[in-house]
Parts: sequence; structure tokens; C-alpha cells
Amino acid sequence: MDRIIGIDVGGTKTHVRAEDGDVAARDRTVPTRDWQQGRGLDHQDSIRSLLSIVRTLGDDDGTAALVVGAHGCDTPAQIEAFHAALSAQRPGPVLVTNDAALVGPAAGVTHAIGVIAGTGSIVVGATMDGSPIAVGGHGWMIADPGSAPALTREAVRAVIRRADEGGEPDALGRALLSHFAAPGVNELAWMFMSTATMHRWAEGARLVFDAAEQGSKDALETIEAAAAELAHHVTLLLDRGAVADAVVAAGGVVTNQPLLARALETELVLAGVTQPFRVLDHPPVAGAIALARDLRDGTGGITRATAPSTPGRTTQPHPR
Repeated sequence: MDRIIGIDVGGTKTHVRAEDGDVAARDRTVPTRDWQQGRGLDHQDSIRSLLSIVRTLGDDDGTAALVVGAHGCDTPAQIEAFHAALSAQRPGPVLVTNDAALVGPAAGVTHAIGVIAGTGSIVVGATMDGSPIAVGGHGWMIADPGSAPALTREAVRAVIRRADEGGEPDALGRALLSHFAAPGVNELAWMFMSTATMHRWAEGARLVFDAAEQGSKDALETIEAAAAELAHHVTLLLDRGAVADAVVAAGGVVTNQPLLARALETELVLAGVTQPFRVLDHPPVAGAIALARDLRDGTGGITRATAPSTPGRTTQPHPR
């Protein structure tokens, strides 16, 4: 049948798109927590809730080709578990991958390294034989460079360092002190830790970019450090055998904050990455739809085992 379904499951929101022949695409976006409700992706109740959303777009009999790119599917075991849970509740063909793996197909790039920087961050690619590999994605509290929570976390650390060195807060420090209603840096550290949730920390990310626009050295260095770490993750992926014609970035932070996008492009060059860089300018769910079309037609999958047109990276990174 002509109908295909693509789903992009992010840490904050889930975007579902259905296409049916010449009929205009139908979209629905819902908060991820509304259907997942703190359960695992492969929990039966999570699957039922997600598929109920899919049915509102016309997949009444469950036979449409379905592709899901999901935040939290970072390993082959996680991908297989989610795939098995989905397949158990619908008869149609199903393909599951990480949400970052959607950005290459969404950009029309067969071999791509996908960089997600939004609620979380991760860098993904595939080897010559199509085996997926990922770097990062270890969580907003301890890792996920370039994500909204991590940017705030590192910005708070920068403010604390400045205070420890005897300096007065600059624009970044003043903004964070006000945002967290802290009278001083010691109170900021305590309040920041005591209100530790992904969404609470993420709220401060816009302050980092606002302060950088005002010339805050701490804010600019926080953004540049995040970009450098993401670029390093790309080089790790290439060193592990990922094939790529391009590096494609997506996610709410990198697509809405040109400072981070420009910093990432610069850091990729400094790291010796030779592939062109681009920021996805439309929703990644388009990549799920492209893969669902291949799945329906039996013409391909996430990657194809052919050599990339450009080398992985230069032998030596450019000097900083």
C-alpha cells in the first residue's frame, strides 16, 4: 500500500508524519512524556500509547511501513528491543534507529554523520557494512555536549571558576544568578544542583547565547568548548570506521542558535574533518519518511555499503 509513517522521537517532543500517495503529508507533534510517561521505550504501555497516536493519522490496520528514529536507542540491543516491541503490536514492516540517524536521509545524504544537539546530544554514523556506531549520548547530567542542559551546566561551572579566581560575574554570571534567583555564586551552585532536572537545566541555555551576544567571555568559551567536544566526537566516529559524505547537524539548539552552528563548523575544520558541514533546515522526521519509503519499496535502509566520496579526515588535525 502507499501509506508510510515516519516518527522522530526526541527527548522533548515526538513528531509523527504520515504520507499516503498524492495526499498531503499529515503531521502531529506531541510531548514525548505524554505517551512514554517515564516508562522504557519498549514498555508495552508506551508502545500502545505511541501507536494510538499513529492511528490518528490513518494507520488503522497497522500495515503501513513504519520507521522510528528514537532518542534513547543508542545501542544495537536497545534498537532490537524497541523493534521487537513495536513489531509485536502491529503487522506491518518496521525499522528502528537512533533519532540522529534520521538527519542524513532527511538531508538527502546517503552516508552521513548525524550530530544532534537539542535536549540531549549524540553523534552517529555507520561503517562500510552498515553497522551503526555512536559516540556520546550519555545523558544530560554528566555529558551531552552542546545540549541545552549541558550548556547551562558548563556555564554555571564557568561562573564558579571566575568567582574562585577572584573575578566578578560578567553578563553570563549575572544572567544565571538572576535566573536561578541566587544572591551569590555559592547559592547558585547549591540551587542549580538542588533543582537538577533536564528541563530546569535546559531553561538556562538561552541565557548562554544571550550573554555571548553581549560579549561574555565565559559564555563564548562555553559554546566553543561544546562545539569542540562535538567535533571530537565526529573524529572518533571516523576513526572507528564511519563512512560519510557529509556531517549533518540537527536538534533544537544547533538549528536555532547560529553561534553554536558556526562554532561547530569551525571546530570540525580545526579537527581535520574534510566532509562538508550543514545544518538541517527542515524537521528530521523527513528522514524517517525517506527510510519508510525505502522500507515499503524494498530499496534500501539506513545506509548502503558503498565507499564515501570523500576521505574520513586529514591525517593530522589543523593546529588550534
